[in-house]
Amino acid sequence: MNRYINIERFTNLVKRELYSNMKRNLLVIVAMFSIFTISVFLTFEFGEEIKSKITFEKFHSMAFLGMLFTGGAFIASFSFIELRNKITAHFYLLTPGSSFEKLLVNLVISLLGFTVFMMLFYFLYSQVFNWVTSAIYGYHFSNVNFLQTDLLIALQVFVSVHSIFLLGAISFKKYPVILTPIFIFLLNGTLFAFVKMSGFFVFGNFDFNNHLFTKEMFDLMNLYSKIIIFYILPPVLWFVTYLKLNEKEL
Repeated sequence: MNRYINIERFTNLVKRELYSNMKRNLLVIVAMFSIFTISVFLTFEFGEEIKSKITFEKFHSMAFLGMLFTGGAFIASFSFIELRNKITAHFYLLTPGSSFEKLLVNLVISLLGFTVFMMLFYFLYSQVFNWVTSAIYGYHFSNVNFLQTDLLIALQVFVSVHSIFLLGAISFKKYPVILTPIFIFLLNGTLFAFVKMSGFFVFGNFDFNNHLFTKEMFDLMNLYSKIIIFYILPPVLWFVTYLKLNEKEL
């Protein structure tokens, strides 16, 4: 068991990773909140008056998710950053710890730690934000509700998105935060085109929507899609990331 996980080794790896990446991660978070705050208050100052009730109710939920996904993509892409340089890679690979521990450390910090930190920090930020906007502009935004169904579903999606960027972090030596979404877009586009072309050559102009896909079938496909995206995709991508990390260790 010690070959894969050892509490002392794991703890030391967590401390090392936090020390190495703390400034970079905090810079990303501070930049996000700064840009968001400046942009929003410029909009309040020079834009049209907000009158939509749905805006006041959903504002903080959407803002939180926007920053969670954006910051998460950057921070996940910083994982294993030492492997992108021959000199630092040498010392990183010699650092005591199994490939599993190094993967787990990045998951704990960039996924669990970042999510919990963002929830706590955004809650405090939103309280100050609501007080200022109420005092200056008379706007009364609803508090962010992390137990809201839509937000909980979005958090599940975030786990899957994070797993994609974590794999991209070890797959691309340069600019993984840019190359990962480009690769996913091209891959999805290629698969979509292949499916459409295959369907056309096999079935011609047959209308699937009217003749094959009933509401029950759509519901079943939706259920299977959720199972794949929420429960199968992340572990599979984590395992592939582990294999690629283990490959570099060898």
